[in-house]
Amino acid sequence: MATLERTQDVTINYRVDGDGDTTWLLLNGATLPLEFWDPLARALALRDTVVRFDQRNAGATRAQGSFSLLDTAADAAAVLEHLGVKSVIVVGHAWGGRVAQVFARDYPHLCRALVICGTGGHLPATVPDESLVALRQAGRGGDKPTWSQLVEQIYCAPGFAARQPQEFAELLRLMWPPSRREARWDARVAPSVSYWGLAAVPTLLIYGEQDRFGTPLNADDLQSRLAHVHRLDIADAGHFVIREATQQIFAALQDFAARLAG
Repeated sequence: MATLERTQDVTINYRVDGDGDTTWLLLNGATLPLEFWDPLARALALRDTVVRFDQRNAGATRAQGSFSLLDTAADAAAVLEHLGVKSVIVVGHAWGGRVAQVFARDYPHLCRALVICGTGGHLPATVPDESLVALRQAGRGGDKPTWSQLVEQIYCAPGFAARQPQEFAELLRLMWPPSRREARWDARVAPSVSYWGLAAVPTLLIYGEQDRFGTPLNADDLQSRLAHVHRLDIADAGHFVIREATQQIFAALQDFAARLAG
C-alpha cells in the first residue's frame, strides 16, 4: 500500500501489483475497499500491471467534505500521473463504473479501453427501499447475523453463501462493520445523463443476470448507445459479480485485452 496526498484534506490510499506491459485501472464500487478486487487483481497481476485505490469514503483513504464522480476520476488521473502510467484499460465495478465512464470522457488520452461491470444509476434499481432500510438498521444496531443475510439477499444471487461459503465470509469481513465517513458523495454533481453511454473507446459490459442495481435493463441501455461494445451476461451472479464469478470475469478480461492487441 502507498499514499498520495492530493490536498491538505485528501490523502489517497493506492496499490500497484504486477509489472506487465498492460495496465489495468480498477475502480471500486461505492464505499468498498480496494481489497474487494483481490482475487481478480491477483490473477491479472500474474502477467499485467494492476492499479487500484480507495475512493474518498472507503478503505484507508482519508478525506473530508463532499466529493463527486469528477473528483474521483481526477484522483485516478493523479495516481496514474504519480506512477508515470500513460495508458490503461479501466475497469469500473458498480459505482466505479460511473467513475470509469467519467474518466473515459475527461481523460481520453489515458483511457485505452473501458470495462463496465454491474453498473447502474441511469435506470432504477429493483431493490425494495425497505430492504435497504433494514440493512442500514441492522448495521447501525450491530446485528451482524441479520445484516449478513440482507447483504446476500440484496447484493448476491440467491444461494451464493451456500455455493461459495469462504468467498461470502471474506465479503462480510471486508464490509463489516459499516462505518460512517467524513467524506460523502454528492450525487447532484455529474448526473448520469452527462456521461452515460458516451464512451468512444472499445467497451466491454459485464453484468450479473440477477443484479438488482446494475440491472440487465441498464446493460441493455448502455449497449444500445455504445458503438464499440462487447457484452457478457453471467448467470447466477448479482451485484457483487466480481466476487461471485471471478474466473469468468478474468477470462473475459484476458480475451478483451487480446482483441485490443489484435
